[in-house]
Amino acid sequence: MADISSNDANYALELVKKICAEVGPGLPGSAQERARAMIFKKEFESHLGPQHVVTEDFTVAPSAFLGWIPIAAILLTIAAMLNISIGAFEWLSPLVSSSVAFLLTLLMALTGILQFVLYREFADPLFKKKTSVNVIGSLRKSETKNVKRVLILSGHHDSAYEMTWLRFLKYGYYFAVITLFAGLIAMLIFSLIQFIGVVTGNSGMIGAGTVGNIALVYPIGPSIIFALFFNRGTKGGGIVPGAADNLSASALVTAMCRFLVQHPEFIPQDTEIRFISFGSEEAGLRGSRRYAERHLSELKSLDARMLNFETVTYPVVTILSSDVNGTVKNDPGIVKSVADAASRAGVPHKVEPFPFGGGGTDAGSFSQLGLKATTILPFKIPQQMVKFYHQKYDSPDVLTIEPFLNVLKIAREWVRKGGE
Repeated sequence: MADISSNDANYALELVKKICAEVGPGLPGSAQERARAMIFKKEFESHLGPQHVVTEDFTVAPSAFLGWIPIAAILLTIAAMLNISIGAFEWLSPLVSSSVAFLLTLLMALTGILQFVLYREFADPLFKKKTSVNVIGSLRKSETKNVKRVLILSGHHDSAYEMTWLRFLKYGYYFAVITLFAGLIAMLIFSLIQFIGVVTGNSGMIGAGTVGNIALVYPIGPSIIFALFFNRGTKGGGIVPGAADNLSASALVTAMCRFLVQHPEFIPQDTEIRFISFGSEEAGLRGSRRYAERHLSELKSLDARMLNFETVTYPVVTILSSDVNGTVKNDPGIVKSVADAASRAGVPHKVEPFPFGGGGTDAGSFSQLGLKATTILPFKIPQQMVKFYHQKYDSPDVLTIEPFLNVLKIAREWVRKGGE
């Protein structure tokens, strides 16, 4: 049987270089994101034929996923000022100032949990809408008439906003993130205590709930500054090339498409392979969610199984047992099937849950809806994260052949066994 070769990996690498050179960065909903998607569409068509490739547009609020963070900083500043100045103005009732401070802080905490931790579209209705696109190619053996299973190989073609503090603070970014959460929690506790003190008429609680200079200096003040300047490069296509995250993945999906067209003997009977490059992953997994919701009944009836690729830059492959900040469990059977495929392929690997606070991948959208999915993440954290993740340094220079080969070998074995 045919083996994966360096030629297959080089094909994917050259495709990444082509997109970075011809289009550049592609923020969700931007013209550049669509141009990147159209290159993948053209590549799929060259292997599958135009009749087997479709695009699906969808509406997204691309700036909502992270755009609430600087707004939260402004609202927390107002909350802190109301808290500190309680009773200082005759025209402003302490009940009003304390309750507004508490409600503003509570709103930001709730938004953070729903919008970023759980990846819900809580704040999206308040932000400007744009159009993004998914690209889908399909392949089955010529003799297959009735499809009984769908195997999905996927990545995403959009790129991210640059994380300001990760670029400039490097490992200090982790301390800054802790400070962000500490500041929000501290402000929530202070404002709650002060509000209870005002309601109960307890002057001691009012004093205890009023933010002092020490808490303002740390962690509340720094958390506001961190949130105000959380992202850079929000215009046009942005400034992050996204070679690793995640053109590497979509290019490898395309390479698998090319390989399976050339070697259909690896495709199981009664099985359809779908090659998907999602849009707007960096906007909170919106492209994969739109696709999964739109095709939910079909995907369930066809026992769909998804293997998603993410940030392919390290030879040791991590197979995710959970996703979306660890809040959703990936199907154990799919996780095992991928681990077994890695063992058969001789690829070094480990199975780990998604770390809380680490974000999410497109497999998370499927798992949230009860579909069978997991992600392989050949990415070394924190070393590679600090080096180039969501920074302007995420260029083709960070990519090497070995991780590409390892992902292709796993995917070939996984497809060959029908996702079992």
